[in-house]
Order: sequence, then C-alpha cells, then structure tokens
Amino acid sequence: MNNLVFKNESFHKFKFLTEFKNILDEAIKEFNLDKFIEVDLLFVVAPKMKKLNKLYRNKNYVTDVLSFPFESNLEFSFLDTIPLGQIIISPWKIKKQAKNLNHSIKREFCYIFTHGIAHLLGYDHQTEEEAKIMNEHVENIMRKMNITRSK
Repeated sequence: MNNLVFKNESFHKFKFLTEFKNILDEAIKEFNLDKFIEVDLLFVVAPKMKKLNKLYRNKNYVTDVLSFPFESNLEFSFLDTIPLGQIIISPWKIKKQAKNLNHSIKREFCYIFTHGIAHLLGYDHQTEEEAKIMNEHVENIMRKMNITRSK
C-alpha cells in the first residue's frame, strides 16, 4: 500500500490528505511503477522555505516546492514499498499562487504535490521538451482525479 508520511511545521491546516493519497495511487499507474511508493511530506513556514531554497538551489526566494529524491532506489528493490524521497511545500506560497493564478487552493496543492512526485521520479523541466513531458504526466493525474484549474 502507498504511504504518505506527513509532518507539518507550518500554521496551515492540511485539508487534502485523501487527495494526496489518491495522487500516489494515480502516480503508480501514470509512471508505470510496479511497486507501492512512500513519500515523506513536510510543510514549512515561508522563512524556512526561503532558507532551504537558498541552501540547496542557491535561489534567494520562497519557492512552492522542493523535492529531494532518494538516490539509491535500487538498494530498496527488495521492499514491497519503495521510498521515493521527501517533498517540502510552503503552504503560504501555494495559497498565494492559487490566488494569482485564479486556481482553487485544492488544485494548487494537488498540482504542486504531483509536480514534486514527478521530480522524485527523475523528471525535470530544465528544457522545454523536459517540461512538456513532465507537465503532461502531472496534468494526466489531475485529469484522472477530476481536479481542474477551477476546482
């Protein structure tokens, strides 16, 4: 069974646990995985996210999500559930983006979480072609869950 290990260091009340667990189920199908997956999820306050973004990406601003994949997935191949890594989210930034993009908060949280999972699985958006492939996977999951830009 897929597993989400959640820790909240922010002041945000987490409302989308069911959706996030369903995203893990959909990710198994979308990315053709043959095992269950586990993701560590951490919500942090904006100043901490800015500090982490500066430390790990040398970017001095609050970002919405950081993804830290486990490098040695092969070491875990004997397990029934593969630990993918950690996703860190700034709820403050997500809420701000949702407002700016005229998306629902649910849509923005779910999209960003799914985006983080894609990163954990090795997808990136450094080039236009990479971004197209990654975003297509993320949008497929959003569509399957019926989470549109307005919902």
